[in-house]
Amino acid sequence: MSVGFNLRDAVSVRTKLFYLEAASIMGVDAVNLEACGGALCGSVTVRDFGEPWFFVDVVGEGTLRVDDLQFAVFNYGDEGESRWVRASPGRHSLSLVLSPVRMFGERRVGFNGIYVVYREPSLFNFVLRTKLLLDVAEAFEDLRADYLKVLNDALDVISLDSVANWQLEFAVKAHIVEPPGFVRDLFNYYDPKELTHLRPPDFGELGRAAREGVRILEEGVEGLRVRRGPRGIVYVAGHAHIDLGWLWNRDVTREKVRRTIINVLSLIQSYPELTFLVSNMAYLRWLSEDKDLWTRIKEAVKAGRIIPVGGMWVESDVNLPGGESLTRQFLYGQRFLLREVGFATEIGWLPDTFGFPASLPQILRKAGIKVFFEHKMYWNTINKFPFSVFLWEGIDGSVIPTVNYATYGADLTPRQIARAWSDHTSPELPAFLPFGKGDGGGGPTWLMLERFRAYRDLPGMPRLVMGNLRDFVNEVVKDNSLPRWRGELYLEIHRGVYTNGIRLKQLVRALETRLKELETFSVIAGVRRSHEEFWYPLLEAEYHDPMGATSTKAVYEEIINELEEDLKNVNNELMNVLRGVLGAGSFITIVNSLPWTRREVVMVREELSGIPTQRVDGGYLALVDIPALGWRSFKAGSGDSSGDVSVGNNYVENSMIKVIFDGSLKIYDKETNRWAVEEGYLVACEDMPGRWDGWDIEAYYRRVCSRLEPIGFSVVERGPLRGCIEVNYGFRDSSIRQRICVNALSRRVDVENETDWKERFTLLKAMYRLGIFGHNASFEIPYGVINRPTRPSNTWEVAKFEVPALRWVDVWDPDYGIAIINDGRQGYSVEENTIAITLLRSPIYPNPFLDYGHNKFTYAIYPHLGDWRTAQVPRRAYEFNQPPIVVEGTAGGDSSFLEITNPAIMLEVLKWGEDSGIALRLYETYGINTCTGIKGLIGGNGIEVDLLELNRYGEVDLGNLCFRPYEVRTILVRS
Repeated sequence: MSVGFNLRDAVSVRTKLFYLEAASIMGVDAVNLEACGGALCGSVTVRDFGEPWFFVDVVGEGTLRVDDLQFAVFNYGDEGESRWVRASPGRHSLSLVLSPVRMFGERRVGFNGIYVVYREPSLFNFVLRTKLLLDVAEAFEDLRADYLKVLNDALDVISLDSVANWQLEFAVKAHIVEPPGFVRDLFNYYDPKELTHLRPPDFGELGRAAREGVRILEEGVEGLRVRRGPRGIVYVAGHAHIDLGWLWNRDVTREKVRRTIINVLSLIQSYPELTFLVSNMAYLRWLSEDKDLWTRIKEAVKAGRIIPVGGMWVESDVNLPGGESLTRQFLYGQRFLLREVGFATEIGWLPDTFGFPASLPQILRKAGIKVFFEHKMYWNTINKFPFSVFLWEGIDGSVIPTVNYATYGADLTPRQIARAWSDHTSPELPAFLPFGKGDGGGGPTWLMLERFRAYRDLPGMPRLVMGNLRDFVNEVVKDNSLPRWRGELYLEIHRGVYTNGIRLKQLVRALETRLKELETFSVIAGVRRSHEEFWYPLLEAEYHDPMGATSTKAVYEEIINELEEDLKNVNNELMNVLRGVLGAGSFITIVNSLPWTRREVVMVREELSGIPTQRVDGGYLALVDIPALGWRSFKAGSGDSSGDVSVGNNYVENSMIKVIFDGSLKIYDKETNRWAVEEGYLVACEDMPGRWDGWDIEAYYRRVCSRLEPIGFSVVERGPLRGCIEVNYGFRDSSIRQRICVNALSRRVDVENETDWKERFTLLKAMYRLGIFGHNASFEIPYGVINRPTRPSNTWEVAKFEVPALRWVDVWDPDYGIAIINDGRQGYSVEENTIAITLLRSPIYPNPFLDYGHNKFTYAIYPHLGDWRTAQVPRRAYEFNQPPIVVEGTAGGDSSFLEITNPAIMLEVLKWGEDSGIALRLYETYGINTCTGIKGLIGGNGIEVDLLELNRYGEVDLGNLCFRPYEVRTILVRS
């Protein structure tokens, strides 16, 4: 059916609706508020006249209290709905607390007054219902003619012959229906006082006509129902995606969260059908500090109106933190729910996280998650992700149903509903669409809920269902015919987050490592206590924007300061535990926190008697052998001068490898007589993303690159335990110094970098052309390893021109390989036999100071025989990130408490159990079926449990513990 010339089109319908909305304003009373502490307070008598509403004219966001109810009010632009709150006749006390910043942390906030606006009820009801149907006509092309006919018929019965100047002026400022541009322009040329000849309409006649118009709307819609059935089912739920620390600090986040939840509790009283999802358990913990509010929240949870989802402490990045960090996100988040509301969630929830590793399905399943919800794959820029609901299979074979939904911050408009359904690839199942204001907070609005009521069973539209998501989850879980996606969910955008924030990424790595060491030695020392509070700052720093360093300078520094304080406290606690178990004396004890024996060069303040020693600035290097997960004590005294490191004019070498610098770095393998690295150098490239400056690296960065030429070279250490050469580079206003070191009896080449970085729009990479073909590239991910192509053959592979890795990357042929091991530089590119590590970026938004100035970081190059498994690269990466701990003034002795002889098995955690006993978390790192025994302190039988230490899987023998490829196992044993 086509729209005839005798029908108003959508623009004309909207124009008349705006005039009718203006005409519905029967009166406006200004409310006087005065400062009272940190708020604006006052009282008002609302007249028994028409339908009263409060309108808060705010630029920004705030909380309006009306007697005992509280509402979020906010203005994200020109919209009006979020500044309207229903009123009732009578005397009311009011208070308004304004946020110091706007939605995205902007400092320009304003408050222009609060008003009681009286509407003609029938006319406003007609305007609202007609607007909602007009939005349907504009969103669905195949429904447009039908709905425009109904709207025209209803508008025909309402005659409007005048509207007053004050009505027009107020409607332009505070509208639900968008005003025509020419009405806005009217007040650019005329003062409202000049337009006094415009008179108000007859409200009684308009009300009568509006009631007739509503009747015609209802009859018209019912008439359409005969010809227009539902278009599928869309489950909807209220939500507010509020970033923990992005363009505002966490004090502001706390207020956003509080404002949102009290707004939801108030809305539930008028819209009892509302279901609201809360996804960060840390936010719930904040809210629990207010006991009265927490009681109301728990009542709403019990009633099914507020539903905790996600189960994580915060919506973490999942590519860059360690596997144990991801485990603790669920361990502490799910257990908080169990303690406080009596159940853990089955819904995983990461709408805004920047890609998902192939190890995540196993972590989700073992944390009690049945269905995983994510949205970010919609952001791909090269390949459209093909599924809205699918089975995601991880590297270990774990499978989790996954929902890839269209947006996480819908207003529940017909266009959004239409997209949620049109993009849905499994029409036999419902689609999913969460709605609500995020970022600035607030969540659902009254108008969104009016939309739900209008659209939930409207002819031609998908049927909307709001309620507990259990039915939706059950439908998804039982559908075994879903398409399957194997491997990582790589996000084709935001590749710069792997590199941003040098200090933050170092602190995250160091704090996670130290926390695990503290837990390990607390068990060995018999010091039983929970270290959960120490984990919270780390877990919150791993929220996706802080972890990606895509936050403002103030937020970044706030996170850095908290991590440094937490790390200092953890270090102090660890040293106290070690001194307690080692005892006081005159020995120097070297502690190994890894479950295999190690030979390491360590830094000490005094020579160790009879031990190979080298004097260096700040003390002595000593070559020591340390037992597995234990320690060895040494007396101070004259050391030995033996070692195998020697240095020439432009090289440093030991008995295994030779590092040469002749304008570029070369590494020669003396044992195999081949070049491991044929050429290593630095390049600076133009880094000017078009959309998300702080987040993105675009493929075209490679078009404009400059190779840095060295401006200085020197030998700075000459062995016998360590030899180092130093290379200096200059680039524009910046300087880079690389100190390249070789240790005794080691294949590892450490590259210590110190930069004074003063660049903009520039990306710095270290490039290494390897002496191999480069058939394979393997990358560590949290609790696993994946392979990515070195020679892309399709657009999905081409898109992976910059990829994340956890601790190491290895480019290898069957007979030889080279690994790069990092301490927090996690962005890489591999092309054929060239590997590049991204060292620095210099975006200007949102933090123009990020990584500007002085930085220090280290990575290592590890040439090896055979593939990465043969070379035990995972163990070498742990050693690089967990150097031995030196404890002075101890009682002496040698001890080994636990050893794992199978190099494929990694002991990730040894800690006190959450409820009882001792917990061990181990995982298989090689991708093979294998078994191991655990020797030492802990033996006998244990009980396998899930990651939450709740569900028991059965008894296991620690003397013969077997693993499937990349399997993570948690074992509880008696203390």
